[in-house]
Amino acid sequence: MADKNVTDALVRGILLGGSVGIVGGLVLSMDLSRALFLGMLCGVLGAVTSYSRSKKK
Repeated sequence: MADKNVTDALVRGILLGGSVGIVGGLVLSMDLSRALFLGMLCGVLGAVTSYSRSKKK
């Protein structure tokens, strides 16, 4: 089973990235489903990267 901190980081990344994607989709008049998907993907990648960097210290 995954560590609770990893799960928390992924959920926060998905939610934050998705909300930024929606705002970007509205401002840039981009397709909202594509903006949501790209934002969530970037949120997951950012959460994984920041979590892995915090573990190396």
